[in-house]
Amino acid sequence: MVASHAAMTESPQSVVLEMSEHMQALAAKGDWSEVENLAARLRGALLDVPEAERRSVLMAVHRATEKVAAEAISARSDVTGKLSALRRGQVATKAYASR
Repeated sequence: MVASHAAMTESPQSVVLEMSEHMQALAAKGDWSEVENLAARLRGALLDVPEAERRSVLMAVHRATEKVAAEAISARSDVTGKLSALRRGQVATKAYASR
């Protein structure tokens, strides 16, 4: 109950900033489905930010999004490397089996 009350009293700006920080943490853990869900909620929450303060909040979200994108690129490289190693192993196994 206390947490829901705190969320009700937080400003829209702080809610958006907390969401963007949480999105970065999820990306760092590789929880991409949650990143995607949170990104959708984040877009909606941005609409609640007063127009006069939206630019600074958008800039902060943009920085967070860039960090998430960097995590995604890094994760993709890791997966690509693992797939390449797996393919090499499969080729070696087939070559060995054909002897």
